[in-house]
Parts: sequence; C-alpha cells; structure tokens
Amino acid sequence: MYLEGGSLLRITADTLLRFGLQTGMDLSEETVVQLQEAQHRYEVRSRGAHMASNRMLSKKELTDRLERRGASEEEAEETADWLEELGALDDVGYAAAVTRHYGRMGYGALRVRQELQRRGIDRVLWDDALAQLPDTQESIELLLRQKCKGKQPTAEEGRKLSAMLQRRGFTWQEIRPVLSHFLENEELPED
Repeated sequence: MYLEGGSLLRITADTLLRFGLQTGMDLSEETVVQLQEAQHRYEVRSRGAHMASNRMLSKKELTDRLERRGASEEEAEETADWLEELGALDDVGYAAAVTRHYGRMGYGALRVRQELQRRGIDRVLWDDALAQLPDTQESIELLLRQKCKGKQPTAEEGRKLSAMLQRRGFTWQEIRPVLSHFLENEELPED
C-alpha cells in the first residue's frame, strides 16, 4: 500500500480486511500509526518464522535472536508464543533432540544439562529429555575403548581418561567402576 507522499507500507490481507481499506481512502494519522504497527508486527512474525524454519530453536533462543534484531521483548515473546501455537517451536521436542545428539556424541548427563540450560530450555523439561540418554556405563566403556585402542592404560593415562570423562559430563561415581575394569591392576585415581 502506498501512502500519500509515496512511502510504501506492506500490509497483509488480514490487515487490509480488518481496517476496511479501499483505494483512495483518506486515512487519519492514528490509522496510519496503527497500520505501521501492524506492519512491524508482521515483519517480526515473518522474521521469527524464517528463523524457526531454518533450524530447531527453543523459545528462549528465538526471543533472544528477535530482540537482537530490533524487536521489543514483548514482540519477541508474542511471536514465540504464536509460533509455538502453530507447532513451529517445540521445546519438548527440541530438548529431546539436543539430548539425543549429545548422548550419541558420548556426553554425560551433567554436560547435557549445561547444554539444555545454555539453550534456554525450561528445567521442567530436562528430566524427560535426560531419560533418553544412552546407558551411562555403556557410553563410558565405548569412549574408553576408543581412547585406549585395545591397549592397557597406565595409572597416569587412567587419570587423564578420568579427567576427560568428567569434562564430558560424567560423575566420578559413574566413571570409577568402568575405569577400574579398564585399569585392571593399576591404581585408580582418587577423584
């Protein structure tokens, strides 16, 4: 829609019908402001839909991105709610996908929790997502087999392996039984 003076105002068909716009119609300043607000809302929603269609995002990630691109906090949250209603945003599914991804990469529950928190997933959703992690002992055994490549690790290598596993989000209580099997007669590190 072109306004007097030649400026272009992009509006949706819904806006056209809601305002009852017709060719040659005189618009009050108030109506022009309302149309501009409707255009801005449409642009924020469009930007949000584009972001959500490119890759999975949490509601928090989407609102943060929209705010960095000029949307107000209220506009960003409204857009995220709208996209969630449409099914384009799904924090439950996203939490499950993140958990499966990091679980397949050999990360433990502590590290996956950090990732879920970093991505803005609500803590209420964490337990169900973390239940999808592969068996902890199997994951640790697989990582140790990959690192040891069939060789018997020394006590020093055992300490390094333990530190690596802890950085990956496994607790010492999870690591100890599996590592003791790999080290056989070697002495286990204390923590």
